[in-house]
Amino acid sequence: MELKIDRATPADKDELLALYLSVYGEDYPLSIGTNSSVMKRALSLPEEYIWFIVRDEERKVIIGSTIVELDLSYKIGKVIGVTVAKAYQGNGISHRLIEHATEFVFGKNLVNSLYATCRTLSISSQAMLLSNGFHPLGIFPNARKIKVYETLGLMGKFQKGVLEKRAELAVIPSILSPICELIGETTKNLLRPHAKACPPLPKAIASGDDNQTEFEFISAPNFVQKRYKELFENEKEATFYPFHSPNLIISEHNLQLEIFASFSKKDHYCVIICSNKNLRELKHQMRNLIYAMKEIGVYYVELLVRMDNFESICFLTENRFIPSAVYPAMHEVDGRMYDYVLLTRTMVPLDFIDLEIHPKLVPFFKLYTEQWSKMNLKTFGGETWKKD
Repeated sequence: MELKIDRATPADKDELLALYLSVYGEDYPLSIGTNSSVMKRALSLPEEYIWFIVRDEERKVIIGSTIVELDLSYKIGKVIGVTVAKAYQGNGISHRLIEHATEFVFGKNLVNSLYATCRTLSISSQAMLLSNGFHPLGIFPNARKIKVYETLGLMGKFQKGVLEKRAELAVIPSILSPICELIGETTKNLLRPHAKACPPLPKAIASGDDNQTEFEFISAPNFVQKRYKELFENEKEATFYPFHSPNLIISEHNLQLEIFASFSKKDHYCVIICSNKNLRELKHQMRNLIYAMKEIGVYYVELLVRMDNFESICFLTENRFIPSAVYPAMHEVDGRMYDYVLLTRTMVPLDFIDLEIHPKLVPFFKLYTEQWSKMNLKTFGGETWKKD
């Protein structure tokens, strides 16, 4: 069997579409493997999508594929679309594809880091990334709905020397200490900032009052993009969320608040990208925002917050967002690499029964469930549940 790895071209679109459909059927969650026009666009933008294929030279057919999507303005990339034809699986082809793709991107010094998500219903994708030098960074609990709600793993790989440029952190909320320790162990690059408990919420925030917020959800794509550009065209730091573009505005008239989000109706998955005011201005009404989002079909919410933003992290964790992943050295500013924490909240029950988890990912699941329990399990007396 003579196999050759090469760059895909627009002429390969139909054969690639057939490959993804033959492997995944209608269950494939990414449009880049199922939507002909999306694939055509990606194949025509080689500076944004580095698309590699494996071809069986004897049969003259494409039998494997993977894509590295690039955001060169942030020097970050993500590995997506890894697939191998069923008849060729078990021959290490996906490993060779990832190895070739990552060596190509890092060899040309295009990015500081690459990341990938992996399914947790099978251990194969986790093992494939780990064997190619990716580090476990955390989980996305209940983040994607295929047949059931699935939890995804987050893994990252870093250009040589990048982790050593991480900006020092003076202080972090205590709730972040355990996951920061895990990241230090997995990357072999440990920072030890001072951990400090979040201060108690002010009484006016903790108890609430009778003033109710009223949220409007605007999902007109052209208007959302126009408004986003008006407010944030020159605010790259405030809008840092690689590979996400808003398609939804959540507006609150009394506060004159506009929140820009990316919402997938299919997955019930919502990413809050940025807002024209700090979310802390919502005070206790943050809970009303969560309820309002649930009413329109949002069952999972995530935010990406820079690790030195102590007050915002405290505010979100007080509102039951859980630190489920940390991406070290994610964003370069003036030569310094800043860490980010992924804060998530799921509104559907957790179900980890059918998972197959690699031992290197298990600590992240354990930590998440422990923190979820402390936040959400209450006794009838109102005290937080404690493990015996």
